[in-house]
Amino acid sequence: MIRIIRTNKTAIVVTILILAAIVIFLTRADIEFKAPEHRISQTVQQNTAANVASVPAKLPSDNDFNNVAESESLRLKMDEKTGHFIIEDKRNGNVYRSYPDPKYWPQEKISETWKKHLASPLMVQYVDFSKNILQAKETNLAAEGGRVKDVQTIPGGFKLVYELPATGFTIPVQVTIDQDYVETKIIREGVKESKMGLVWVRPFPFFGAEYTDGQDGYLFIPDGAGSLLRFKNNQLNVNKMYEELVYGKDQAFPGIDNNRNNIIMPVFGMKSGSKGFLAVVHDGDEYADIVAAPAGVLSNYNWVGAQMNYRSSFLQFTTRNTNVPDSWGYVDYDRERIFGSDRVVRYYVLDSQKTDYVGMAEAYRQYLLKEKGAKPVTVKDPNIPMYANIVGADREKGVISDRYLNLTTTDEAVQIVNSLHDKGIKNMSLTFTGWQNGGYSSFGQTFPVDSRIGGDKGMKTFIDHAHGLGYPVYLEAQYSLNNTKGGGFDEKFNAMVNLAGRTLMQSPLFNRERTPVVSYKFIEQMVNNDLPKYKAMGVDGLAVGMLGQRLYNDYNTEYGSSRDEARNIQERILSGIKETLGGVQGEKANIYALPHVNYIRGMVYDNSYDLFSDESVPFAQIATHGLVSYSSEYVNNRQEDVNDFLRDIEYGAAPSFVFTRAETKTYVNSYGLRYYNTYYPDWEDFATKQYKRYNEALGDVQDQFITGHRTLAPGVKETTYASGKRIIVNYNLTEYRSGDSVVPAQDFIVVEGGGGQ
Repeated sequence: MIRIIRTNKTAIVVTILILAAIVIFLTRADIEFKAPEHRISQTVQQNTAANVASVPAKLPSDNDFNNVAESESLRLKMDEKTGHFIIEDKRNGNVYRSYPDPKYWPQEKISETWKKHLASPLMVQYVDFSKNILQAKETNLAAEGGRVKDVQTIPGGFKLVYELPATGFTIPVQVTIDQDYVETKIIREGVKESKMGLVWVRPFPFFGAEYTDGQDGYLFIPDGAGSLLRFKNNQLNVNKMYEELVYGKDQAFPGIDNNRNNIIMPVFGMKSGSKGFLAVVHDGDEYADIVAAPAGVLSNYNWVGAQMNYRSSFLQFTTRNTNVPDSWGYVDYDRERIFGSDRVVRYYVLDSQKTDYVGMAEAYRQYLLKEKGAKPVTVKDPNIPMYANIVGADREKGVISDRYLNLTTTDEAVQIVNSLHDKGIKNMSLTFTGWQNGGYSSFGQTFPVDSRIGGDKGMKTFIDHAHGLGYPVYLEAQYSLNNTKGGGFDEKFNAMVNLAGRTLMQSPLFNRERTPVVSYKFIEQMVNNDLPKYKAMGVDGLAVGMLGQRLYNDYNTEYGSSRDEARNIQERILSGIKETLGGVQGEKANIYALPHVNYIRGMVYDNSYDLFSDESVPFAQIATHGLVSYSSEYVNNRQEDVNDFLRDIEYGAAPSFVFTRAETKTYVNSYGLRYYNTYYPDWEDFATKQYKRYNEALGDVQDQFITGHRTLAPGVKETTYASGKRIIVNYNLTEYRSGDSVVPAQDFIVVEGGGGQ
């Protein structure tokens, strides 16, 4: 027995050793068989990384640059070893570099890692898909000892290819100049991956980066209507910077919500003394972040740039029911595809007299006119329009079923319009909302008009009556959400889906009902089916709600669309509405909707009040006034009545109101409505008086461009129009005096003609 036991123990030990040897051999053989080159490259990478790490970061020398192109205003120089470039403004001698100002380089005491970021013509973020846990990491050309190859001069500039050996990326870049701008392009067709997954690229992220050195300077970011980050020696020593996706968060890739304003314009800029530029993400803006960091954050340079995203993370669910909000999952990326399109940024170099945010906004206005199809407005009435929204109905929770809340019938709407007309308001644009079956919170439902407020016949009578007074009528229709199965919608087939296969849901109502988001291609079908009905009703246009305001990737297998395709579909829908009916009203619309809308309600006017914004400026309003009519909040839904009124006057916004014939208390528990006071009898006199003040200030300039905006004193602002008309607004509790001008406390004055800035 003992021998047998010993023999068995020996056999077991021998067997284990043999198996271990086989496993080791097979494992090694497997590695050798799968990727012999990868093992060699790892060794090379380690040696290369050690060599590169020992080389200090440095900027190119001016002697390394050669002339490659000239325009009427600009001269382009290029360094073949790095691909960096220099722009010389022939109008004034100003110089702009694609890398930080070398004058201050010896003073930069940050880590060598970040110095290499600063010195590189591009930064890259990537993930290693061979790892179980995906953690995004950043690198750059200098850190990897990358190569610049295939350098060629082309008409207007040059092109080349960057190779990053450690991560295995190949990124082709092209740089050209035109009259007053330099354009950088990442050519999508040549972007290649071999080892890692590409997440984003920042091309020439430190273009124009400057130290704070006593000059009048700031970064411009598109937070809200526009925000300035003034140059100062912050010395914050924190690893935080501004980083936001153009056109807002993509719900197909949900992330942490920081409650900042959505970016509605793909722009950024910088002023530094007599130098300044406005940058526009000309192509690939749907996949771009705007990033910015003031001095003291990551480095002592002030810088702002564009980040071109090629992948976004998402939560891959591991439970069957993916529509449960707290389902479990893990972070992943699309391993097969990267986002499409070339990525183009144009840097408009501003002449030395136009380097402030007004000059930037004027440059953007010209861009919208020349490149995006925007057109100056044509004004038929010298009086500014009052935009009046009339709410028909909504629902609230009942004992057994929902209770219908009749707020304004079509007959009562006629009475409201007659009253305003009789009080002297001769120019109005009327919008009827909550007209569909079930009222305001019945998304996706359209015709017929709910019989309880007058039905189709009553609505036609209202429209005809308004037309008789010269007022256009719009109907509001929320096609982007659907909780009624209206238009044949089926959540299983027609709703947006994220990459994890989860239906996109939102909770826009106060009863927290989760409502499916509709695929853009299905929206297009619904709108096209309904347009003949609107036309027959005599409607002058549609108020489209979320359409043009939000932009998502959609992985619905039949109706899905990429983010850039989704934008094209939205523009096609808006264009079709405008061509068929004559008008489109957007709500907090992104700038790509501008050529297709004639009015934007709720245009953003303030910044996000976080660490990054020092001052709000009306960049969006300066750029678009004279191209589209816009308003801010409803006058009778303001939080700060006097200040908000004065800001409308300062920003050139039209007055807008929301009315019901029922008292406000009627709908305090409704699913969709939360307004302070909409009861028309309470507002008719105030609305008339306030409208006349808007008209006094803005009636004769509603089609004019804003040519100047400045701060005259703390709390005192001046806006100048093309005719020379100036409006001075005083937010203070005491009057403001300057020469012959006296502006009463919390009021404004109009200075007609001439003067300017």
